[in-house]
Amino acid sequence: MPPAPYTTNRMDDEPVTLMRMAATTLPSSWYGDASRHERERRRIFGREWLFFSFADHLRAPGDYVATDIAGWNLLVAVDDDGQLRGHHNVCRHRAGPLVEPGNGHVPSLVCRYHGWAYGLDGGLRSARDFGEFDCTEIALVPIRVATWRGLVFVNVDLDGDAPSLLDALGSFVDACSAFAIERFVPAIERTHVIECNWKTYADNYLEGYHVPLVHPGLNKEIDAKRYRVDVEEQHRWVEQHAPARDGAVNLGRWLWRWPNFALNLYPDGINVERFEPIGPRRTRLRYSYAFASGQVDPDTDILRVSSEVTTEDVAICEAVQRNLDSGVYDEGWLSPRHERGVAAFQRWIRAAVD
Repeated sequence: MPPAPYTTNRMDDEPVTLMRMAATTLPSSWYGDASRHERERRRIFGREWLFFSFADHLRAPGDYVATDIAGWNLLVAVDDDGQLRGHHNVCRHRAGPLVEPGNGHVPSLVCRYHGWAYGLDGGLRSARDFGEFDCTEIALVPIRVATWRGLVFVNVDLDGDAPSLLDALGSFVDACSAFAIERFVPAIERTHVIECNWKTYADNYLEGYHVPLVHPGLNKEIDAKRYRVDVEEQHRWVEQHAPARDGAVNLGRWLWRWPNFALNLYPDGINVERFEPIGPRRTRLRYSYAFASGQVDPDTDILRVSSEVTTEDVAICEAVQRNLDSGVYDEGWLSPRHERGVAAFQRWIRAAVD
């Protein structure tokens, strides 16, 4: 049954109770079922623009970045003409990988399994020791790639009809206009593997209802009673607000865009956060920090607080996942005041998958 919409309209003389106003959550089975995981992988991550890398890592011909996202092994390289080219990191011969994960520089893309060689544009140049073989019609499977303000995004585009990156971002662009995003220099990456469904972590990220109980340190920095979540439906993004107390570290804007892209904006830097499914009950959380100087002290307050909050979030999300798997819980309710972001996210999940 679809969730009831948020509403404050009263039905004649019938009183409106909190439960009647509240949307119901997704069923617990959606947080561990393997077939649902595959549907989400293809219908969400196979269609949407996803953050991939800082453009700073892709400056000269031969520079590349390679990583996996939601089960796809992807790479973006700068071709000989200086253009960004996106490919699946999968040789057309027998599915060998072309480059190692991470950042690097190569003159061409050579399969690490049998040595088939491709140009940076993805076209096959030679099939090693294969005899007479026509290479002209063979190329790596392409993916779409685009940049916005120094950030590189990719789209697997399984349907072949994805909008442009700027059209997809829409009003999210304006929300970031006051921050010098493209001037920040990549400084540090951190990765965490969490034993929970990616939606369990997303649900947690999109509300501040849990802050006083789960994040005592953060709760001292903000006025959690005035925590507010704003939802932009058309371009599917969410902003969270909480007045900061004197001396707070987390000053700035906390933005999140469907399906898994969080952008925390500070006066002198940014943290790009994304949560990617690597299985029905396992999620990879990635942080990419960039600062005006390009240098960062590992003990700086932003990293310290971020690490503390992440540790607390991981613990509660893994505990929630165990309860979702227990068979005791099926559906619950979402607070119209505190969990508007969660309700929007779950509504967009239903629309994308069903």
